[in-house]
Amino acid sequence: MLRSIQDKLILRCYGYRRNGSNWVGVCLELNLAVEAGSINELKAKMNEVIESYIATVLDTEDKDSIPRLLSRRAPIQDWLIYYFIRLVCVVKQIRGKIITFKEILPFHLAHNC
Repeated sequence: MLRSIQDKLILRCYGYRRNGSNWVGVCLELNLAVEAGSINELKAKMNEVIESYIATVLDTEDKDSIPRLLSRRAPIQDWLIYYFIRLVCVVKQIRGKIITFKEILPFHLAHNC
């Protein structure tokens, strides 16, 4: 029960740098996007846009539309990008704990038939 409440209170967002210039940010639960010159500016702008959007939605006279407007999910490709980024971050965190490597078959074993 507590987990489902927490999930509803968390807005998942991601950002990426476009062609070495500006940053683009996406909020998945509300399908909002911003553009900024730096990561800090991106986070600040995203926070501002989210707050403004929620305030506008809650201020509407059409109260029946509020649940729909507060769960305006982004398209599937944005979710796939988000989870790919999460996967890359996890892999980077475990990089020092799991390895892959190659071994060369010892020559003396290969000829001892």
